[in-house]
Amino acid sequence: MSVLSWGRSLPRDLRLLFFSLFLWTFGLGVYNYVWSLYLTRLNANPEQVGLVYSIGFFAAAVSMIPGGILANKYDNRTLLIIGWAMSIPVPIMFYFSRTWSDVIPGLVLLQLSAFNLPAMNAFIGALGDQKRMSSAFGAVYSAFPLGLVLSPAVGSLLLAWFAIRDLFWVSLILWTVSTFILFPLKRQPPRQVDTKAPLLEFPRTHLELTILIFLFGEAVALSITSPSFLPLFLQDQLHFNDSQIQLLGSIQSVGSAVFAILLGRWAATRNPGSIMAKELLLVAGGALGTVLAGSPLLAVPMVFLLGGARASSYVSYSLLSNIRQGRSRAGQFGFYLTFEQFGFVVGAFIGGFLYASNHIGNLITTSILFILLGALAGFRIRRVPANSHGAR
Repeated sequence: MSVLSWGRSLPRDLRLLFFSLFLWTFGLGVYNYVWSLYLTRLNANPEQVGLVYSIGFFAAAVSMIPGGILANKYDNRTLLIIGWAMSIPVPIMFYFSRTWSDVIPGLVLLQLSAFNLPAMNAFIGALGDQKRMSSAFGAVYSAFPLGLVLSPAVGSLLLAWFAIRDLFWVSLILWTVSTFILFPLKRQPPRQVDTKAPLLEFPRTHLELTILIFLFGEAVALSITSPSFLPLFLQDQLHFNDSQIQLLGSIQSVGSAVFAILLGRWAATRNPGSIMAKELLLVAGGALGTVLAGSPLLAVPMVFLLGGARASSYVSYSLLSNIRQGRSRAGQFGFYLTFEQFGFVVGAFIGGFLYASNHIGNLITTSILFILLGALAGFRIRRVPANSHGAR
């Protein structure tokens, strides 16, 4: 089944969400893979690069539970539009930054716009096929890596004539258009169970707790290396230039898209924990292989494998959507998204110190952590019936 035919099988509003997310991530990908290089041009050292990323991820983390609470009280469509619109001023703020610390206000605003992730997950969960929920989540979230496939190549071409700073104007246009695409979405007001829900709903079963640990660990493992320090490694160790790093970012995004789509399809019909474990071993091999590659050509397939690092988290959220049916929107996703974002905070902070002490330490640590996460998924994550509340 092709990506396009799979997309046509989605409800209309999920297709619109897919297209909007695609354009938004296209705007992100124009500069994302050289973002850490931009920070070094603004006189940031590795620890400061890690600090900037950590501050951004912290802003996203503290927005998740409030975002879930808002999703319990207000229409999902409205929250999606507000979140998208919050990102529009950010490229202008980045463009006029003159030191690495100047980017922090814009980055905080950008990451706070992620407050609508609980609403987006609830939006998908409400419209997706309950029997193939992993397919719905995989299809919509595949827009993220698909949007990052061509955009780094476009960014690479633009860097032949422009500075990294100038790429932010392209992002501004795409983020504005992607926001307007959301206006035709149908309203999705809160249900009675949402409006009467407690502010916090904690994991209640062993499986829910396992998924919480998994999401946190996967975020730590990935952010130790990517996107913060992989571009620096490629520049310092393999001597890639800005344009080449952007092109390799396209390869990484192809891997993200392929794994997101395939895992979504396979997990809908097979044991999700086993599928996630096998995929994470491939990701671990990609991280270790990037260290051992020794040449730009050999690094290409390794970075492709590393691109699959986020695919298992999409499967995890599809499992939560089924396990926690009947819970509020905040209860389904807010607590989990918060812990996941704090994982990114921890990983980026650790990554800065690892890279300052040893350039290969980040990738080796990432590889080891993904092997451990694969074991956790393989032994502890399994499917439950759609009408179940999980197993103790």
